[in-house]
Amino acid sequence: MRTLRLRPAALVGLFVVLTALCARSGEAAITASSPGWRKFTIPATGSYLWRYLPASFDRDRPAPAIFFFHGAGGQPEGYKPFIIPAAEAARAVVILPKSERNIGWESAVDDQTVAESLRLVGEEIQLDPHRIAVAGHSAGGAYAFLLAYTKVLGFSAVFSLASPSRIVSSVADPLWKAPIRMYYGTTDPNYTGGSYAALKAQWQALGIPWEEEIREGFGHSTWPDTTLPDGFRFLVGERYPDEPPPPPACVPSATRACLRNGRYSVEATWKKGNGQTGPGVLAGPTSASASLFSLIVPDNWAVLVKIQDGCAANGKYWVYGAVTSDLEVEIRVRDEVAGTEKRYRKPPGAAPFGLRDRLAFPCP
Repeated sequence: MRTLRLRPAALVGLFVVLTALCARSGEAAITASSPGWRKFTIPATGSYLWRYLPASFDRDRPAPAIFFFHGAGGQPEGYKPFIIPAAEAARAVVILPKSERNIGWESAVDDQTVAESLRLVGEEIQLDPHRIAVAGHSAGGAYAFLLAYTKVLGFSAVFSLASPSRIVSSVADPLWKAPIRMYYGTTDPNYTGGSYAALKAQWQALGIPWEEEIREGFGHSTWPDTTLPDGFRFLVGERYPDEPPPPPACVPSATRACLRNGRYSVEATWKKGNGQTGPGVLAGPTSASASLFSLIVPDNWAVLVKIQDGCAANGKYWVYGAVTSDLEVEIRVRDEVAGTEKRYRKPPGAAPFGLRDRLAFPCP
């Protein structure tokens, strides 16, 4: 499949060229387009797109843009009524291209249609190159995943509705793991048939931040009126970075959790009465702020450690925890950036142990 490279820097360069060309011809670089829908033909691929410009569009600022890809067998026109309130809520320009084939997306021609769509709309409207996101329904949502992660295109975020699963083995872009919001109705076959669970496990394994909206009783092509506005607001709230983010200071392993964007490492060790010792092993999911460990017996969750942001309350990060074991346990929490650490010991015995340190680490 053809690889496209449209990082923000390249997009900025494109807009500079367009501005210079228009200036030489005596025309304004940004067309004074009216709010609402406009159709563009794409001669290079034989396709077309619909562009929606919200009434809330601020001509004095570069606008965020959202690609929305229709489902297999669908047309852009079928989604237009749903797009209007969402675009107005997010104050975003929305681009609805047509796929090459009726069975879905993912062809090289579709990739070219995306690039041409961005070029055509960018000639008309000043877009923010750091806030160009991708979204889609069903097969269109799956295509959005592939664009965001298997290519280096600089998309800021992803919003999918009722997407089937797609295998993403690694993230191609070294600068950014675009955050995801996924929607499913509980009667959708892609929810009940395993796609939802497979995608969640995949994002967790890749370290891609994601959130979800699950609605009882809705199907594959139905959703509440609030779903698209909420999804579009999520998209415009994310921004592709100017520079590579610093690497996490903490290196995760089977016995070490990395919390708070890798700033803090957490480890646990156990000790028997005969002197035998060993490490706690991560068990279950690790969130951004909390981790679980098992002791001796795999999947027997016995230690919980959470790092809470208490900066607004007392200028500190708090460490909370609990141990449900009669073993002696030591919990080690280290600020990998500052090079400081705290150790907490639970003595041997069956008495309940709770940890609540509200003075653990100073806020940066």
